[in-house]
Amino acid sequence: MPIERQQNPFDTPVAGQSLTDTPKNYSWENPPRFANVEKAATFVWDKLHKKDTAAKIIVLLEAGVSVESLTKVVIFSGFIEGAFTPDVGFLLTPIVEKMILSMGKASGVKKINLNKPKQKQTKKILESLFKSRDITMDMQKLSKEAESKEKEEFKTKGLMERGEE
Repeated sequence: MPIERQQNPFDTPVAGQSLTDTPKNYSWENPPRFANVEKAATFVWDKLHKKDTAAKIIVLLEAGVSVESLTKVVIFSGFIEGAFTPDVGFLLTPIVEKMILSMGKASGVKKINLNKPKQKQTKKILESLFKSRDITMDMQKLSKEAESKEKEEFKTKGLMERGEE
């Protein structure tokens, strides 16, 4: 049985707190670098074809991560960086999907998933990704330790129960 994380109802922002923050503190509060879809597509193309980024995308495609998932990450990170607005991001989505698909085909990835996998397949994808990095055993140990720590942390006590001495 999964343990649900309990949230403190008082651990939320105060009403109107966003109005007291420093203006233009975040990148999405500033004007975007690219308001034109073509220029934004060129920017994304250049970012995707850097040596490190391209290698990571190919590894993820080989592991079974879908083109749709990778595209969502690229579009969201471009918005967070302040490169473009959400509107331009929506217009860029099919273009970036085609970019990632062409990178996978050019690198010789045999099976490319276009859509998000079902939940049962997600576990298989993660296992294959960890196997490619030879850290499966370490991750299993870490997950077991994390589960045991979570169980210990979330043992609830009754309201009138005596505390530890």
